[in-house]
Amino acid sequence: MREIQRRTFLKAGSQAVAGGALAASLPMNGQAEETKATVVVVHGTDLPKMVEAGIAKMGGWDAFFKAGIKVTIKPNVSWNSTPEQGANTHPDIVKTFVLAAEARKVKQIAIPENTCTPEDRAFPASGVPDAIKGTMAKLYRPNAKKGEYVSVDIPNGKICKKATVTRDVIEADCLINIPVAKHHSGATLTLSMKNWMGAVDNRTRQSWHREGLHQCIADFSTFLKPKLVVIDATRILLDHGPQGPGELAHPHEIIFSTDPVAADAYATTLFGKKPEEIPYIRIASEMGVGCMDLAKIKIDRVEV
Repeated sequence: MREIQRRTFLKAGSQAVAGGALAASLPMNGQAEETKATVVVVHGTDLPKMVEAGIAKMGGWDAFFKAGIKVTIKPNVSWNSTPEQGANTHPDIVKTFVLAAEARKVKQIAIPENTCTPEDRAFPASGVPDAIKGTMAKLYRPNAKKGEYVSVDIPNGKICKKATVTRDVIEADCLINIPVAKHHSGATLTLSMKNWMGAVDNRTRQSWHREGLHQCIADFSTFLKPKLVVIDATRILLDHGPQGPGELAHPHEIIFSTDPVAADAYATTLFGKKPEEIPYIRIASEMGVGCMDLAKIKIDRVEV
């Protein structure tokens, strides 16, 4: 199975360089009969330039960051894993967003993460603290005793009807979801909607695993609406996720969309999968969170 995934990925990678990855599954730019969503895919190796190119396609920084607002950035910084190992969001991507927000004189930049390994190991290993050193951004693990969580109702949830969520995630004027794309032993893949598990408290997270992980991820995604989804697919963990280390592939891509389902749907193809093979993507699509139909998603490719 691993060799099949690797061959599929290599085939997709070679097609992407030519400007038409996964031609059998994805429409070329402008060829979808009925476009329901747009996904911008930036390919390159200079991560700050890749982010800048993607943001330009999404309307520019001023479409997201304005003076005086509260910004919350939610990367995956949950594991005692180095940037090269692929279990966390690359620190250079996080840094680029922080610097852009700071330059536009936002009031606050919060980077919360309810880590799966102790934060005193996960945070330094991730490289994010060093990347944002000297900026106004605050990377932290939320603490209930400090009032850093808030309970919310999930009106459209089928299983997950309540959740305890990081306050800065709920109260942000601009919420940016920046996961890393990787294998996950329980959810098959970690992508943008799965990344919200680092935004809820341990009791909520445990209940999702116990009561129906995929449905709960989809339920929560009907409630929490980020301004932008940015998936780090510069390198992807093919097995032994979510922590790794494991086998890596290197798509050298960063994926941008305002539709989390569409972003996740495209990202599945990097693993040689189809969106409907990941239950939380299929369920979220059925619940109206976004579009998973690759034939109706415009893929706008940028080479940096």
